This record gives sequence, structure tokens and C-alpha cells, in this order.
Amino acid sequence: MQRQENGTTTRSPIRRALSAVFGRVTDRSVIEECRRCGTTLESATTCPACGGTDIVEYRIE
Repeated sequence: MQRQENGTTTRSPIRRALSAVFGRVTDRSVIEECRRCGTTLESATTCPACGGTDIVEYRIE
């Protein structure tokens, strides 16, 4: 965590991503990612960032 001048803390992007995945109520999560540029996607067949069509799914149980 990063401490700000006003005394509050913020989470790093990695911590936010891990919390989103591991803090879920369901037993299973699916993360889709473009193999070409690494952009995280939501149910897409073409990456909006680079136009790549090679999408990989990571299933975390």
C-alpha cells in the first residue's frame, strides 16, 4: 500500500487486481487477456487496444 500526504493509503494496481479476483464469492474466476499486447478483456474476440484475435482465458478456481 502507498501512503498519501493526508494519511490515507491507496492500493497498488496489482493489489486491486488480486483483490478483485481472490475476493470474489464464487469459487471460480475467468480472466481474458490478449496474447499480443497483454490487455485484460471482458468477453471480446478482438482486442480493442491492438486488434489482436489471439485471446487466452485464465481460469482461477
